[in-house]
Amino acid sequence: MKAGKKNNKSSPQQFAALDIGSNSFHLIIARLVEGQLQPIFKFKQPVQLGEGLSNRHLSDAAVYRGVEALRQCAVRLEGFERDTVKVVATHTLRKAKNRKKFLAEAAKVLPFPIEVISGREEARLIFCGVAETSSESGSQLVIDIGGGSTEFAVGNKRQPNFLSSRSIGSLAFSQEFFASGKITQKRFHKAIVSARQHVEPIANYLADNPIQSVFGTSGTIKAIYQWIVKRDGEQSMGITQAQLEACRNDLIAAQSIKNLNKEWVSAERRQSIAGGVAVLLGIFEELEIEHLIPHDAALREGVLYELAGEVLLHQDVRERTISSLAQRYSVDSAQAQRVLSTVQQIWRGVAEGWGLTGHDLEVLLEGAAKLHEVGLSISASGVQKHSGYILAHAYMPGFNAEEQRFLSTVVRFFRKKIQTTEFPDLILFSHNQLIKMVIIMRLGVVLNSDRQSSMSLESVIIDGGVLKLVLNGPAKEDSVLAMQLEGEAKVIQQLGYELLVC
Repeated sequence: MKAGKKNNKSSPQQFAALDIGSNSFHLIIARLVEGQLQPIFKFKQPVQLGEGLSNRHLSDAAVYRGVEALRQCAVRLEGFERDTVKVVATHTLRKAKNRKKFLAEAAKVLPFPIEVISGREEARLIFCGVAETSSESGSQLVIDIGGGSTEFAVGNKRQPNFLSSRSIGSLAFSQEFFASGKITQKRFHKAIVSARQHVEPIANYLADNPIQSVFGTSGTIKAIYQWIVKRDGEQSMGITQAQLEACRNDLIAAQSIKNLNKEWVSAERRQSIAGGVAVLLGIFEELEIEHLIPHDAALREGVLYELAGEVLLHQDVRERTISSLAQRYSVDSAQAQRVLSTVQQIWRGVAEGWGLTGHDLEVLLEGAAKLHEVGLSISASGVQKHSGYILAHAYMPGFNAEEQRFLSTVVRFFRKKIQTTEFPDLILFSHNQLIKMVIIMRLGVVLNSDRQSSMSLESVIIDGGVLKLVLNGPAKEDSVLAMQLEGEAKVIQQLGYELLVC
C-alpha cells in the first residue's frame, strides 16, 4: 500500500497537508490515534519555485518543476477524500501575477484545490503548528524564514497575539545581495542592514511585549543549525548570535558559495544559505535575541492540526473570525440573524438546482449575512461599498485570499447597482457561483428591509434560470416590499436570471 492511502473504513482516519513553499514543497500525512494526530509520512521535494520568479512572473521552467513535484504528491494522496486534504501556497504564488497559469496546470495533476494564503495567515498557521507540538509555556516568538518571506508570530497558550510577514527570505536575499554566489564583507553588511530595517516593526512591538522563548522553524533555520553542529562537532541546544557570526565569517572567508565546505551545507540549501544567514543575523541583532530554539513543526503541521479540528470537532476558524468582526464593528446582531435565516432559506431552495454545494460556500454565505453591515461604522451612505472595503482589507484568520475576495464582493453588491466588471478573477470558485450568491444575498436583505421579526418568505422554487419566491400573506400586501422586489427583478434580469414573486 502506498503511504497515505487508506485501507478500508475500519482504518484510522488520515489527514494530509501540503505546503507549496518558495524553496521546497512539503507534504505531511498523519492518522488519528486515540484522539491524537500521529505523523506517518513526510515528503519533501526541493523545487526552488521562488528562483523562477522574476518581475512578479513565474518562468515556464519553475511552473514545470512545481507541477512535476505536485504530480509526485498526488500519487501519495490517492484515496484521500477532499475534506481531509488541505493544500496551501505561500510567498511566491502570492507575488506571481501569472499564478493562474500555475494553478491551472496544477489542477491537471492534483485533485485538491490550492489555497494561496496571506502572509499573516501563514504566520498564524506556523504558530499553531509550533504551539500544538511544544510544551513550552509563557510568551513565545516564532520565526519562520522561507525562500521569499519571513513570518513572525508572538503568542501565549496557543493564542497568537501578534502576526507579521516581512518580504525578507533566504533565496530572495541570496539573489539580491550575493549574486553569482559571490560573498564579501560589504555585501553581508548591506544584507544585514536591510534585514534589520524590515524587522523594525517587530522590534517596536517586542519593546512593549517581552517574550520568554524564541522558536525557529523552516528548512533555512534547520540548515543553519545543522551547519553549526557539524562545524563545532557537538550538539548545541540552539542557535546564538556568536554562532551565527561564525557562520558569516566562514562564508566571507570562502569568498564564494562554491568554496564553502560541502559537508556543512547540503547541495539543495547552498544557493540560499548566505541570504538565510544574513536574514537571521539581522533578526538577532534587531530583536536582540540571545538564544533561538530550532523546532521541527512549521506551516504544514499548523495546517494539519487545524484541518483535523475542522473535520472532527467542527471547529471552523472562519466562523470565529466572522463573530469577532461582527462584534468589533458593533453589527446589529438581530438584523444579521434575520438576514441569515432568510438567505439560508433561499439557499436550501436553490442550492441543488444551482449547483451551490459545499461547506465553504455555506460559511461564505453566513459571513456575508452577518457582516454585510460592518460598513455602518463608517457611514450609512454607501454602506455596501464601506462593508466591501473593510472585508477586502481586514485580517481574517482562516480565510484564504480567494475566499476573502469572494466574501467582500458578495457584500460589496448586496444593494444598489451591480458592476460585474468589478468581480475578481477566481480559481477556487466560478464566476457563476459568485453571481448566484450575490442574488441570494440581495434578496435576503430586501426581504428584511423593514428590520422586523416577521418572516416574509414562505417558500422558494427554482426552475433553471427562473427563481420563484412565494411570500406569506402579510408580505403580499406590503406595497413597499413589492416595489423593492420589482427593482431586484430588473437587476437580476441583467445577470441572466428571472425573478417571479407571488
